[in-house]
Amino acid sequence: MARKDGKDRGIQEKPKGSGKWWVRLFVKGRERRYRCDSKSQAKALYGRLKAELREGTYFPEQFVQTKEVTLRTWIDRYLEGSNNRSIQNERHYGRFWKLLLGKRLLSQVTTDDCRRIQAKLNARRSKVKLRGKETRKTGRLSPATINRRFAFLRHVLMVAMKDELISRNPVTSLKFFPEPKRTRYYSDFELTRLKTHMEKNHWDLVAFAIETGLRRADQFSLKWSQVTLETSTVVIPLPKGGKTLHIPLSEFAKDILRSLDSFLTSPYVFPSPDNPLKARSPICFIAKVFKPALKKAGISDGRWHDLRHTAASRRVMAGVDLYTVKEILGHRDISTTVRYAHLSPGFLQDAINRGSLVGTGTKTGTSEVEGLIPEKDDVMEVFERKDEIGWLGDQES
Repeated sequence: MARKDGKDRGIQEKPKGSGKWWVRLFVKGRERRYRCDSKSQAKALYGRLKAELREGTYFPEQFVQTKEVTLRTWIDRYLEGSNNRSIQNERHYGRFWKLLLGKRLLSQVTTDDCRRIQAKLNARRSKVKLRGKETRKTGRLSPATINRRFAFLRHVLMVAMKDELISRNPVTSLKFFPEPKRTRYYSDFELTRLKTHMEKNHWDLVAFAIETGLRRADQFSLKWSQVTLETSTVVIPLPKGGKTLHIPLSEFAKDILRSLDSFLTSPYVFPSPDNPLKARSPICFIAKVFKPALKKAGISDGRWHDLRHTAASRRVMAGVDLYTVKEILGHRDISTTVRYAHLSPGFLQDAINRGSLVGTGTKTGTSEVEGLIPEKDDVMEVFERKDEIGWLGDQES
């Protein structure tokens, strides 16, 4: 049945323009979803299911054979309807689990399987094969890397539970590895050395990451349609009704964009070197370009995400307040940004003054740190302070 606003109730095309339609039905407060190949098929199925609900003849087993769904099939189905910003990471994790347990029925995936795989990942050195080249060994996977793989499996199986395909999630009882917390950022000296060991077109990605603070997935999938040089902004749409991010661009970031010729050949700002119609793979770039450059520069503990930490720390050290840094980086919560507070000028002195009970120093509540939370939200004003923020300076051609 069509609604007054012209939309059909209970059916949805997801992702939009994909031609894949989903029927959403709520039974006793529980949501059920069914995939269809066309809108007309979805409308017909939705009408039939609603009629069966009214007549009391609705039996979901007719439409979903829970015992016949393999993990491979379910992961593919999940990825088809996923709107996650980190879809490339999800596809990577999906390939991993389909390779190991893809032939298993959902009901056959056990906690013992997960523990066994977790132990092997933690004990052995991982093997990486790029573009058909000879397999090489890398160092042991980090706890965070292993945890992300199991977090993906846990989420996929949680969705299967909501659809009543399985009765329990075997990953929920698995103990994840503790992850050491770190906020590592690159020094000027490290970045200078790193730059000398990278080609200009490769360094552009690194410099742009620091200037914008974009997340890895957002930068590597960035399209020219999201960039507006006239207003100095990059628009990052968030899935599932989230708030769209408007990331301001510094003059140096705009200079990087103006120097790129991908505007003429690709919809992507940083396209694949093999196919300009595809986005560049962050996994391949980091493994084949970024990490080898770090090694040549003598930087042993660097990660790509540390570029984002560098973007935040540089702005805080330049005196930018925490709330503005939060808006620039798109942190959901100010608590994520507070980890950089100790880098702010006058932070330690302010802590001493706030703890003073006598003395004639700075009055409590009126110290420099009050400037960390601005009275007005004026993010773009930060980028007028080019001498402080455009810290990378003029790039060598």
